[in-house]
Amino acid sequence: MSQRVSAWTNHFKNIVVSWLICSFLFGLLSIFIYIQHAESNKASVRAMAERVMIEFGTQLNSVDSFLHHADSIDVQCSDSAIAKMRQFVFKHPAVSEIGIVNPAGELVCNSFGLLSSPLFISEPPKKRGLRYHGPIISEFLQVSAFVLARTRHDGYEVNALLPTDWINDMIHLSKYPELDYITIVDSETGVPIFLQGEYSLPLGHALFPLSQSTELEKLFDDQSRKFLYMKPFQSVPQLSIIVAKNARFLGLPSPIWLMALCFMYVLSWLGLVLILNHYDKRVFSSRALLLSALTRQELFNVYQPLVDAQQQTVVGVEVLIRWMHPIEGELGPTYFVPEAERDGTILEMSLYQIDKAISDLRSVLVTNPDFKVSFNVNGYLLGCPSYIKKLCEAKSVFHNLTIELTERDVLSETKIKSVLQRLGELGVEIAIDDFGTGYCGLQYLQSFPIDLLKIDQSFVASIGLANLQSPVLNAVIEMADKLGKKLIAEGVETQLQANYLSARGVNVHQGWYYHKALRAGALKKLFRG
Repeated sequence: MSQRVSAWTNHFKNIVVSWLICSFLFGLLSIFIYIQHAESNKASVRAMAERVMIEFGTQLNSVDSFLHHADSIDVQCSDSAIAKMRQFVFKHPAVSEIGIVNPAGELVCNSFGLLSSPLFISEPPKKRGLRYHGPIISEFLQVSAFVLARTRHDGYEVNALLPTDWINDMIHLSKYPELDYITIVDSETGVPIFLQGEYSLPLGHALFPLSQSTELEKLFDDQSRKFLYMKPFQSVPQLSIIVAKNARFLGLPSPIWLMALCFMYVLSWLGLVLILNHYDKRVFSSRALLLSALTRQELFNVYQPLVDAQQQTVVGVEVLIRWMHPIEGELGPTYFVPEAERDGTILEMSLYQIDKAISDLRSVLVTNPDFKVSFNVNGYLLGCPSYIKKLCEAKSVFHNLTIELTERDVLSETKIKSVLQRLGELGVEIAIDDFGTGYCGLQYLQSFPIDLLKIDQSFVASIGLANLQSPVLNAVIEMADKLGKKLIAEGVETQLQANYLSARGVNVHQGWYYHKALRAGALKKLFRG
């Protein structure tokens, strides 16, 4: 029942964790998409403004080119002059009328012909260059028109009328539904001349007079936040185009994008839930199996004897663990200890191992109170208060208690140095297992409270062979002697190896030459025999 509850707890935890991870990642993705869409929409707004600039600017440029060369038009309104004006009007549908105004401000003729009676308009200004005015009502067509004009060197003005309907149609919001408004304004004052939409301007920001393209995103006087883009017309700098879009919609992707994003979010969330559940199921299964094996006492200790080579007596043991699996049979530690280290059951297993050792070896200790008992320990266990407490309990039983660590555990967990020092003060002997195969330097041997080095069996196996390991073995023995460290040789399998080690002062051996790992009963018989 507790395992089922734990499984459901893990399942719920995975759902929440997956949701948090996916929400965070898709939050970042949404921000990225929002920024990208905002930049894309800003570029779209600029593109729409440029489109108007091109369409309207093309007509302005064409009219400006015609008026620029208007000095050649006969101001007496000859038939050829009227024909020339009509020809331009016919070729340019955006232009409805061409007119000639004398220096006194009187319209003397237009593209329809010579006026029988000059019509006073306004006196042409003396300054040269293209200018605009209006909109006005054309006297002949009786329609609203926008006027572009130039003053000639002789004081006459030649002007062109562009129907306002044509201009309004060109900037109609139906062509640009994404925009809040589009307008053509006076570059000096900002007064709109042609407007589609609700015209508004940013608060606290002076835009006019305008001399170059400008864009900004601010709060406008209608209390909405907008993105605005404005630019003067090249041929008529007195006129500028302004387009604006509500900033609230700048970063919103299209509905298809939103649907795709939601689908990806749900799919990723479900996938992550499945992956985490699969992982937890695997971990939970291995943990449940190992805990169940501990409950049923399927795990048991075996004891690898430590032999005094001179006295040929067993002076201690290294405690190892085995699993009597109900189906697989007896399993060595390589089949389940790595899994126990991954899922955390190594703690329960190690506590169980110490309790079993105390129970198994109690009778041996009666006659051999200085009997050495050695346990393999990793950095994780030394960080667990419950395991340290159990070691302290074991020290009260095993007066000669040793813990064996690999070089990796010592060097990768510098925080355990204080733990080792505390254990050393209690009389626990600290050993480095498989010494020489890792990266334990002299500075670590001197700074860490290391009492004993166990020579790795690969160096022992090199005895009597001409290979690179042999000099290393001698160097290890010499170094340990100079540093005052005790030595134990692992993997002793031949008389030659035993004699070689004894001759060099290594008198405690461990290996099949003497004994294989023994169960508790066999070990007790060894002492009784």
